[in-house]
Amino acid sequence: MIDARRISRQRALVGAGAAVLLGVLLGAFSSLGDRIHVMVVNGLANAAAPWIVIAFVAGALQRSAMGGAIAGAAALVTGVVTYYGGFVAGGYAYLLPFLAAWSLVAAGSGALFGLAGGMRADDPGRWRVGAVVLVAGALLAEAAYRLILLEVWTGIEWDRTYMQVAVADTVAAVVLLLVLVERRRWLSAFAILLPVAAAGLIVFLAAEKMFRWVSGLAFT
Repeated sequence: MIDARRISRQRALVGAGAAVLLGVLLGAFSSLGDRIHVMVVNGLANAAAPWIVIAFVAGALQRSAMGGAIAGAAALVTGVVTYYGGFVAGGYAYLLPFLAAWSLVAAGSGALFGLAGGMRADDPGRWRVGAVVLVAGALLAEAAYRLILLEVWTGIEWDRTYMQVAVADTVAAVVLLLVLVERRRWLSAFAILLPVAAAGLIVFLAAEKMFRWVSGLAFT
């Protein structure tokens, strides 16, 4: 007889390993992307979008809400440690406040988007749509945030990194909805997308203030 608990433990271990691996790859991409002089690559390496998507994927691999939340948090915290760990190990002690602050952000946001991934994979009902809208809304929120920083109302400059990231975020958000949401639910999904994105924009603006506060601690 197959031991269901043993299989469950094995799946959990595989999922945990996948989450850690995704986090290492994410942190490495962000670190290497800082050194690549291709605007869109450098921009995405410093964007929230890859982190949001990785947490969602890590959660989806768990195929459960609780497991997804844990996997998403683990993936993003691993990504933060991978990114900052090398610098701190090299003697850059002033980066410790950033490591601590972004680890907390990674744990919370990773759990949220990992939960969405787990619900999208496991829940057969309406929460599947809400899970995808949450991720797509976060991507649109970052796009709006970048456009505000660019002050696009004064003119659109397609060769700016932030503009390219905003376009990539918007395209990714729309594609996610069209691919992961059933066609008969597209209308309702797009109807709640903008309110979710507006709430996400507030979070991005709050995160900017936190980053400035942490920078003040690090460099004083």
